[in-house]
Amino acid sequence: MKWYQNVDGVEGAVFKDPLRKESKFWGQGKWDNFIKPLLPAERRVFVEIGCNAGLFLKLAMDEGFENVIGIEASSQRMRQAERFRESNGYLYRLIQQKVGKDFELDQLPLADVTLLANVHYYLPIHVFANLVDRLRTRTLYCIVVSAKASRRQGRARHYLESVRGYFRDWQEMEVVGDWKGVETLDDPSPRVQMYGALFKGGLESWDVKQYWDRRDAVDIKAKRRRGAAGIKAKGPKRLMLEWGMVGGFFRKVLNGEEFDFKETSLYEYWRARGWLPEDIEKKLTCNKWLFESVQRDGMKAPVYCNGKGHLLDGAHRLVIALELGYKHVLVRRL
Repeated sequence: MKWYQNVDGVEGAVFKDPLRKESKFWGQGKWDNFIKPLLPAERRVFVEIGCNAGLFLKLAMDEGFENVIGIEASSQRMRQAERFRESNGYLYRLIQQKVGKDFELDQLPLADVTLLANVHYYLPIHVFANLVDRLRTRTLYCIVVSAKASRRQGRARHYLESVRGYFRDWQEMEVVGDWKGVETLDDPSPRVQMYGALFKGGLESWDVKQYWDRRDAVDIKAKRRRGAAGIKAKGPKRLMLEWGMVGGFFRKVLNGEEFDFKETSLYEYWRARGWLPEDIEKKLTCNKWLFESVQRDGMKAPVYCNGKGHLLDGAHRLVIALELGYKHVLVRRL
């Protein structure tokens, strides 16, 4: 079986072009020259669409990403990716789905980085445009790697200026490589107009601990002004108390403790506030499910704040992030 991505350690792998192993434009060389220089400081979730054999998934984990996911449409390349993952022993996730057909971004956690490495020009224009629009509120950054490719009717173009058009509503952060068409002649397997471009979408990154340390000065004060449900007189102290008990509840779940909801301080607190027992049970069940979902799959919804940075929605997600040791959480400003 011929492999289109040079990987080591897989028995029987025959590379389509052995010269690519020494090239800066393919495999490890592509990562080192067109992807790695663009990686941001936030390194929790990495998603690659069109992951091929999964080389960049392994390299992403080497760079410190904790939750790494690869999407691949081809069944043949998915088999290669599974063989490569088995050989290297890394615990990244592989999903065989096709963008524009059965792939949905909502099934994935919010990503710090989404990588599209030499894949966008295979997509129909409307599919790529819709993908970029959806990614804007699902990923902090998107890295697009491209090189000169044959024009295909109805498909996205490889040109940097064309890609910039799709990312018009994003912030262009940096471009590396040669997108002007000068070929590197001393490379064993050169590519023309090769570049990597980093774009920032509509999400922000908040330092969880830093935010938590100032919550009494910003978010609790804002909640009191808004008259949040259940917060009347002495709102800030009461909210701090409630969030502290929510954190204690999540720690029980994190530690795998067997416990009765009715024996938790959070249950007693809400009961004293006048909540009905069945409503409390339902709320705590949802909280437990949310924590386990984030722990297992990652955070699938951002925290929402207003233009001044005051929390609008996602207090429990912030508490979960704190309890799970997240360094940052992704936020959408409304």
